[in-house]
Amino acid sequence: MRRFIIVLFSLFLSLQVMPASAQLHAPRQADTAKKCAICHYRWIYSFFVEHKATPLAPLQEQEVVGSKEMCLSCHDGSVRDSRDRICNDPGHQVGVMPSARITIPRNFPLDEQGRMQCVTCHTPHAVSMEEGKQFAFFLRSVNRDSSFCKECHIENSGGPDKRNHPVDISAGKFPEPIIQAGGKVGKSMPDQIICETCHIPHGGINNKFLVLSIEDPLTRSVLCEVCHTRNPARIKSASAHTFSHPLDITPGKAAQIPKKWECGENVVLGTGGVLVCRTCHKPHGAIEKKALLADRSRGDSLCTQCHRSTQSIVYSPHNAKISAHNTPGQKQHAGMCSPCHSIHNAYQKKYIWALPRGPASVPGWEGASVSGTSSMIQLCTACHAPGKMAEKKVPRFGLHPKTSMSTSAPGQAAEFAVSFDLNSETYPLFTDDGERKASGTIVCSTCHDPHRWDSYRNPEAAGAAAEGNATSSFLRPDISAQFCAKCHGEEALFKFLYFHGQTGRMKKKLNFPFKE
Repeated sequence: MRRFIIVLFSLFLSLQVMPASAQLHAPRQADTAKKCAICHYRWIYSFFVEHKATPLAPLQEQEVVGSKEMCLSCHDGSVRDSRDRICNDPGHQVGVMPSARITIPRNFPLDEQGRMQCVTCHTPHAVSMEEGKQFAFFLRSVNRDSSFCKECHIENSGGPDKRNHPVDISAGKFPEPIIQAGGKVGKSMPDQIICETCHIPHGGINNKFLVLSIEDPLTRSVLCEVCHTRNPARIKSASAHTFSHPLDITPGKAAQIPKKWECGENVVLGTGGVLVCRTCHKPHGAIEKKALLADRSRGDSLCTQCHRSTQSIVYSPHNAKISAHNTPGQKQHAGMCSPCHSIHNAYQKKYIWALPRGPASVPGWEGASVSGTSSMIQLCTACHAPGKMAEKKVPRFGLHPKTSMSTSAPGQAAEFAVSFDLNSETYPLFTDDGERKASGTIVCSTCHDPHRWDSYRNPEAAGAAAEGNATSSFLRPDISAQFCAKCHGEEALFKFLYFHGQTGRMKKKLNFPFKE
């Protein structure tokens, strides 16, 4: 009896270590052994030899052992383990032909139509008894630090140089929400990022097999933000400025999001049309490998695809690359937006400002009642101040008297009662911390729109900034008649035309012609 058990056990082992390719060949005779026939039921005598149906099962003309239905006949969620995820949650695609981006190894079989099935990755015969090399989950190859994924997804590895998210590097500190969601770390180095850190073959959030969502920031943790936070800093230092482009919000009137980028790729938005990391970035197959951008960004072209109303400054002095007002030796920036704004590492949250704020007041600005500091004024003096980039364009009298323009300013009576909403998009008022409010005051950006430029390009000055005049120098439309006249009446046009000169600030109107 003991010898019989040993022989039977040896036979069992020999069947278990059978090469993976052996499962693809039918036996030469019927095999009704239960351990085989439970899946290979075409090997049962009635089907294999007599070629007829049985009272319990119809005759199968084609092999079905590798089909999804055969696997799910057991992995249907009826057993308390991971089979519930395999059956019910999003998982790796089967029943489809691999795309051109996928490289299928020769020992990973496809079905007769060239489609992927469960048996493409798994086989019950691929269990090695060699110590330390047992294949988990009956995989066809060893899976060490997601090496199994890279067998097929070759184009998704290689890191930023191959336009993909980095893998096989240490994260420094691994976020706990990823582990709780089923993400894994590698074992070759501490906190190693691998494919299975973000992706899970069975039980993922969506058809990208992600461990956490990237599209639903309003109800659950967001995969990118778990590691990078909502304000990711490219410069990792204690003094790094970590303000970034707003996320998890709808763009509103500030931007017009296209359906496709200029490269033809779809623009990704989150639930409810909110901006997410994937709106601008692409973790695999990015168009621009620098920062893994979803489209090329030449001269900040990625910004202007959404912020289309700002494109008029391309031939204006606010395009720092071609501005004639740069100070000698001033660094020339590559784009229109980046000299003033920084998508990440911004100095100031409001308007993601890239430059250090300038002085609250410039010498020579007498005649204006300046009290406290205004961040909106300091944004302008970051360039329009002595020694700065636009020192040639510093107005002599730079500030409007700091008076309340609202009939409902909290805690104080209005000095000027107006009959229309000054907190509009047309003529906004700002508080000292940069908020648009009716209780704010008049600052530079009330009258000037840094992105509005009406002057047309001079064809003879290709590559040069066009020079404006009193009606085109970044001024808001019809400002003297629609805004200034509400308080200054018939003197509005005169005060508007000479606001930055001493004459225009005089109470009494002078006869023309006049000189300062």
